[in-house]
Amino acid sequence: MRYLTIALTCAALILLLLVYLSLHKGPERDREIRDALDQVQQSLEQLDRRLAQPPPVASSHGSDEILAAVDSLRRDLTDNIVAAQAQIQAQQQEQPTPADPKPDSTVNDPLRDGLPRLGSNFLLPHAEPQFDAARIGGTFRTFGNTPPGLNPIIENAADVSNLHGMTNDSLCVRDGVEPMRWRGRLATSCIIEDDYTRYTFTIRPGVYWQVPRLALQDERFAWLRERVPLTAHDFVFTIAMIQHEDVQCPALKSYYEDLEEAVALDDHTLQLTWSRTLYTSLGASMGLEPLPRHVYTRDQDGQPLAEDDIPLQFNDHWFDQRRQIIGVGQYQLWDFVPDQHIILRRHADCWTNSGHFAMIDMNCRVREPEAQLTAFKNSQVHTHSLRPIQYKANILDGHERRFNREQPREGALAWERVDTLAYSYIGWNMRRPLFTDRRVRQALAHAFPKQRIIDEVFFGLGQPAVTNVHPSSDYFHDGLEDLAYDRNRAMALLHAAGWEDSTGDGILDRDIGGERISFSFVIKGYANSPEWDRTLAIYQEELRALGIVMRAETLEWRDLVKVYEDRDFDAVTGGWRMSYEVDFEQLWHSRFATEPRSSNHVGFADTEADELAERLRETFAMEERIAIARRFQEIIHREQPYLFFRTAESIFTWQNAGEHRLHGVVEALDALHPFYNRNSSWWYLER
Repeated sequence: MRYLTIALTCAALILLLLVYLSLHKGPERDREIRDALDQVQQSLEQLDRRLAQPPPVASSHGSDEILAAVDSLRRDLTDNIVAAQAQIQAQQQEQPTPADPKPDSTVNDPLRDGLPRLGSNFLLPHAEPQFDAARIGGTFRTFGNTPPGLNPIIENAADVSNLHGMTNDSLCVRDGVEPMRWRGRLATSCIIEDDYTRYTFTIRPGVYWQVPRLALQDERFAWLRERVPLTAHDFVFTIAMIQHEDVQCPALKSYYEDLEEAVALDDHTLQLTWSRTLYTSLGASMGLEPLPRHVYTRDQDGQPLAEDDIPLQFNDHWFDQRRQIIGVGQYQLWDFVPDQHIILRRHADCWTNSGHFAMIDMNCRVREPEAQLTAFKNSQVHTHSLRPIQYKANILDGHERRFNREQPREGALAWERVDTLAYSYIGWNMRRPLFTDRRVRQALAHAFPKQRIIDEVFFGLGQPAVTNVHPSSDYFHDGLEDLAYDRNRAMALLHAAGWEDSTGDGILDRDIGGERISFSFVIKGYANSPEWDRTLAIYQEELRALGIVMRAETLEWRDLVKVYEDRDFDAVTGGWRMSYEVDFEQLWHSRFATEPRSSNHVGFADTEADELAERLRETFAMEERIAIARRFQEIIHREQPYLFFRTAESIFTWQNAGEHRLHGVVEALDALHPFYNRNSSWWYLER
């Protein structure tokens, strides 16, 4: 009876809400609609929890029928919530938005082609050609990782970046088809002047910050329920936090240290002035995402913080401690339980329409590769990336007939072989005596059977990485030869560096600082990667043949991130996602070798490399940029701070049949640039 009471209450609320919508079309619509939806959603979640429990009388046939009926009603109510949210959004878009204080006079400008230039608005207009309101609905299910934290300024992790990419927006974005072109997003206009040192943005009016769920659940945070508009001041605050000496974000600081001034000329006009002409100012300016100033400048009770306290509080802010995110994007963080799930809800009050899913449910519980694959096969998630051994067993060896080997897109479980702008590596802690000599690092590279591992462990997925630049990039130095597997060459380099077996125990040793040291070290890596496990096992055998003892230690992801940040390793496995443009300062400049939490966790330092990284930022001519980048790669290749292993290639799979079928995947794969073609805003589910 309790189930029916909850369900019928939800139904009544939905009916009242739809009546209210039909009678109140226009500016008089207010927060009551959104609050009603939140109440219904919370009731449905309570119903879900109770439905998951066994009925009081397990043998009661009547109870089973009631539960089935209630579950059906729950699904119908969820669809009605989605429909109500879509109607709210449609009504909002029917209303006139506030006048742009500086209207864009270049909408019909033929030079508005997205290619940065001086003196005029070059941005392609904002567009969402893939969006269809009739496709809104359903819950997209996928796997996720529990990030170490949620603050996008403090945390330098891809998981956090991905999450904010769904919940927030940036001033501008690269075009999905031609990434060299920029498209307006939160900015409707960008004027660049004074030799690329001054950027003036017109901020889109009518954009509001999300209301965090925390404010709806706890009266203590009722002060956060007010709709707060996005303004240029939010971007100014973001820059202030990135640049402040007390805020711990070395990775971002490197991109904004030459930003001389960020000023809000008015609520909708942002001006960024750089101290010198820098190529990286393009991406750093146009890709800027805002922070909610009204949250991070206040304490839990909504009282303003003292100005001097704001940066220090920012490093460990109460909002982040409560695992909260708000942005101005299409999806809103609805629930986050570490190691359980991250749930996003489509934000009906968003300024734009992009994603089609009503909800996104990221499963953080299932981390073992085989368990994930089983869940995918059982339609518990909509997309997945096959591990190489799974690719071999299920596709190459044909153990799963739902994968069509000959026509990958036609199977019930469709798949595509895709490139990723990323590479994997083993990083040597160059602060440790074992790895200070470049000949040792070169020897360790020659001892690594790279192609064999790619063939045997990764079954041909990927190609050997030679440098820190992707082979598809114009900046890639194709004249460099990989340090190929050569055990004899490796031993010769070790002998040249002073390593001998002086005791006859089969282990190399040498005198370091007056003490005889054996060549023994630990590689730390990610715990849930059987490919890395097998790779390190093979490498361990190769090193043992040379007289080197290596032991592997695996850690959960958030613990491994701390290892990077604290430099608590001899050697470490890792991977970097690369950007469309190249920049070497964040990762390789010597001034970050001692900076806490910086990306230069291996401690690489080279005077010429520093000078080249700085010159690259100051150079706009493509031919000269390529020459600088290639000389930089020569140094990296010589010094081997990383053992560059493999450029990423993977098997992307999706549900392609039945009620769980994911639509729009093929269209995105075919229409968009290969590095952007898994854009989930193109995807949708059956209604």
